[in-house]
Amino acid sequence: MCANIYDEFRVDMIRLGFHVSIAGSVANAPTEAIHEGYEAFQIFTTSSRSWANSRISDKDAEEFTRLVKSGDLEAFAHMPYLCNPASTNKDVHEKSRKMLIDNMNNCRALGIRYLVMHTGSHLGGGTNIGIENVCNLLGSAIGEVDNVDVLLENGSGYNNSVGSKFGEIGRIIERVGAQRVGVCFDTCHAFAAGYDISTDRSVESMVEEFDSSIGLSRLRFVHLNDAKHPLGSGLDRHWHIGKGYIGRRGFVSLFSNKAFRKGSFVMELPEDQEAGHTQDMNAALSIIKEAGIK
Repeated sequence: MCANIYDEFRVDMIRLGFHVSIAGSVANAPTEAIHEGYEAFQIFTTSSRSWANSRISDKDAEEFTRLVKSGDLEAFAHMPYLCNPASTNKDVHEKSRKMLIDNMNNCRALGIRYLVMHTGSHLGGGTNIGIENVCNLLGSAIGEVDNVDVLLENGSGYNNSVGSKFGEIGRIIERVGAQRVGVCFDTCHAFAAGYDISTDRSVESMVEEFDSSIGLSRLRFVHLNDAKHPLGSGLDRHWHIGKGYIGRRGFVSLFSNKAFRKGSFVMELPEDQEAGHTQDMNAALSIIKEAGIK
């Protein structure tokens, strides 16, 4: 079942890359990706920590799209951190709706098809209210901007979160009822929320739950991050590939599963005394090879 579903919407290869900066110009992101040899990358299209949207000039947009095409890259965007679609605070919810529309318009200008969004926190209002708020925000934004799909990113299981469980994401997608809503699967978040990724059997069990709750056809993108804290910690702390609690064996199991043998995988990892992007890229490539993927 998995192989047939994935053959319908994913390219016949694995693309690896990192989240990269747009400092100076949004066109600097694909320039860096090409220079570093990435095949996929992710950006914020505006400041990651401000409600205000930064306008992208036509010149920068044209250069961005030219570089992505010439470099045969797959580009993804991520919503700023302040966005909280599940919020029960009316002011924050409306700001989040406007922010989503602004970022979708930025993506459309840059030719980016997929925009990743955290579903956020219900702030104590309850999961059902949080899901309703996310659905209302998504439906409004999708109705205003075309040609951009929103990918809901699974959460890490922190207090009052919405979307850390596959069933909650499935409920949102079912209620919105739009093909333009998919999922960005984050390995660290899933592990922190209690989804085991340490063995072939546990990965298969997780994939089966994902398929029954959401549907594998909705999986469009993967954030490939190890976890700095143990299974079920609820802590969103990304760590270097193979050096965290998921570990090398866990990632081999992930890539050995049919659901994760194709598509784009972007790492959101620090560069520190433990490792840099080169070491993490080499670790990912080694794991993919061990999993039997050419």
